[in-house]
Amino acid sequence: MMSESGSAPETIGEAPGGPVGASQAQTSATAVHKPAIIGVFARRVGSVLATQVTLFVIAFATSILLSRLLGPDGKGAYVAVVTLPGMLAAVGMFGLPGAANYFAGCGASLKSLIRAAYLFTAVLSVVLVGVVWFSLPVLESSILRAAPENLVKVVLLTVPFGILASFGGSILYGRQAVRVYNLIQIVLAAVSLAAVVVLVGALRFGVNGAVAGSVLVGVLMAAAVMIAATRLGGASPGGTPASLGELASYGARLYPSSLTGFFHYRADTYIIQALMLNASAALGLYSMAVTMDELVFYIPDSVTTIFLPRVAGSTAEESNRLVGRVGRLTTLLTVAVALCLIPAAFVGIHLILPKFVDCLTAFVVLLPGVVSLSVAKVMTSYVNGRGHPGLVAIGTVTSLVLNVILNVIFIPRFGIVGASLSSLISYTFQAGMAVVFASRLSGQSPLALFVPGSAEVGLLVETGRRLLGRALAGRLGFVVGGKR
Repeated sequence: MMSESGSAPETIGEAPGGPVGASQAQTSATAVHKPAIIGVFARRVGSVLATQVTLFVIAFATSILLSRLLGPDGKGAYVAVVTLPGMLAAVGMFGLPGAANYFAGCGASLKSLIRAAYLFTAVLSVVLVGVVWFSLPVLESSILRAAPENLVKVVLLTVPFGILASFGGSILYGRQAVRVYNLIQIVLAAVSLAAVVVLVGALRFGVNGAVAGSVLVGVLMAAAVMIAATRLGGASPGGTPASLGELASYGARLYPSSLTGFFHYRADTYIIQALMLNASAALGLYSMAVTMDELVFYIPDSVTTIFLPRVAGSTAEESNRLVGRVGRLTTLLTVAVALCLIPAAFVGIHLILPKFVDCLTAFVVLLPGVVSLSVAKVMTSYVNGRGHPGLVAIGTVTSLVLNVILNVIFIPRFGIVGASLSSLISYTFQAGMAVVFASRLSGQSPLALFVPGSAEVGLLVETGRRLLGRALAGRLGFVVGGKR
């Protein structure tokens, strides 16, 4: 982890903690400071989680509405188009937004990070859009077979906005400006839902309308986050400027893991288009299975959004103290959500989206893999925050190779269920590697990092009891107040 003194990152196996001869006063100060650190971290995670739950409600309503209006074929075409900018960002941003997140968390000058964001966006956009534009004939006959040609060209023009939004969001979260970014996400999620209602539902523009709404939201997101980051930089002008070379150097170390991480999550969608005959319908069904499974990610994503910059700005001792507690509680919450999701998905699909019933087997097969990947998300955030993105890259590259091999073998034989099975195996493998790396860095046993114990169960039960009590008290107060 980079420190103010510019010391080298800690090596694997380094003993955590401070000097052996630390004074009693230092020990006491640490003991007093520990609850405060965890309390602030928990509040920020809670704020992000509350936002994620709100976003889930809006996004899931949007997905259900799109699925009903477009059907499996139309939904597949829409997914093929709107995932293209994300693929280009993963290929062409070279880990730079992650570097901006890291340096913002370390206290670097926001003005320097914002200038770098605009410069990198301009250069990368020209290169990416130009290369893909001239490669479209090849892409549309293989991994983009389900995407309408005219819409692919339209969405290519939004690539700069997506890159800029990635930089802006990374800067805001790196500096822990959680509340403003949460508000931006909620407002734009509502705009996205409204666009689907108007453009697809009322005006019947079909896939064209759905893509137009996505483009609108992407442009607004880029504008909103960069305005927020600029205002934050004006209010907090201090910090050592981050040079382009420093950002590029750290981004280069992040790049292998960010690139392979994206394709690990999305390679199956491109292989489905390349290998299956009815690619649009198959992709529409599989995207619904993935959408339901990824609801589990609201827990780990809420944690890791705050966890990585928190680790980057902490001492090794503080980070080691957090990782086990965060990992165990995240696992427990993720498993609980996954178990509740199974009956909800079966009932919801049969009642609301009967045309998508064939996605349920793929959904169930993929679900344990998503739980495993949730563990990997927390562990890799810790490893990256400690300044070892190269270790994360080892795990993601190896897992991606395994995922692609399994997809090529299983998809022709088992269709979208084969894609789910491939992800289950490779996600679990990635989680295992991430836990091993985090274990060596923190000096804790692998199981202690993610297997919940009685303390985590007790905390979950107690929290649930309190929330239920508050809900019942509020309901009772409403009834009594009504009678009065």
